[in-house]
Amino acid sequence: MKKFKLILFITIILFSLINIVKADEGTVYSPRECFGITYGIHNGHWHQAIQKGNEYIAEGNPIYTYPCSPSNDPTLKSITINGNNITVSDKMEFQTYDETANIIATPNYQYAKIEYEQNKKLEIGNNNITIKITGNGGLTKNYELNIIRNKVLSINNNIKKITINDKEYKFKENTINDIFVTSNQKALDIKVTPEDSNAKIKIEGNENLKAGDNKVTIICQAENGETQKYYINFHKSMVFTDVIGTIIGILILALPIIIIIIIIAHKNKKKYINNSHYYKKNKRFKI
Repeated sequence: MKKFKLILFITIILFSLINIVKADEGTVYSPRECFGITYGIHNGHWHQAIQKGNEYIAEGNPIYTYPCSPSNDPTLKSITINGNNITVSDKMEFQTYDETANIIATPNYQYAKIEYEQNKKLEIGNNNITIKITGNGGLTKNYELNIIRNKVLSINNNIKKITINDKEYKFKENTINDIFVTSNQKALDIKVTPEDSNAKIKIEGNENLKAGDNKVTIICQAENGETQKYYINFHKSMVFTDVIGTIIGILILALPIIIIIIIIAHKNKKKYINNSHYYKKNKRFKI
């Protein structure tokens, strides 16, 4: 019996020495998972541990109580942002148009220490927040929250001012009428100022204007993509070059008809000359 106790004592000593050697090297033994976190014993105390290869390495300060007890729970139970419930995970993301974020985070263990910025003024784009929870025994867990503030896009697609050939005009029901152009210009000099500087202006139908009635369309696109159309109805009078061009065009179109008429007239005249003696003889008989 004494021999058995001696062997058992030696075995315990050797086991302890082996673990002490491991502990001195930074590794832990008896690793286990509690609340989604791995813990192990190092130098006689519990530590949070991270896995490296086939080993677990001690991390952070020692924990002097059993890590899996409910009072050591460092996990997050729930979180709301401006009244919206967020699914809890190690890395969370939430999008909003609000300028500020009111964050309410609740740990699973009600007496756990929780640290985070409860009221956050948001910048456009990413806003990163760390939520740190510490259990009674010193166990800690960090949660990363990214709140993305989206920019509120303008819906303003109104035109503030428009000038045509250096003269200012006003729209009536999105249309400008009764404009006359007497020059030979190929396009109107149109300058448009939208009410919102972020709106975009597009002008259609203002190229190679022809004599007569013309319509120019102005499209004002708001920052959010919504569009509104404006119209300019105007009449371009013919100038000398237009008149000459029109006459030439008519002559070109009528030339084949004129040639045909000339040919027919010439044939009829020739026929009449060839048969003139017949007409004279018939005329004499009729008398």
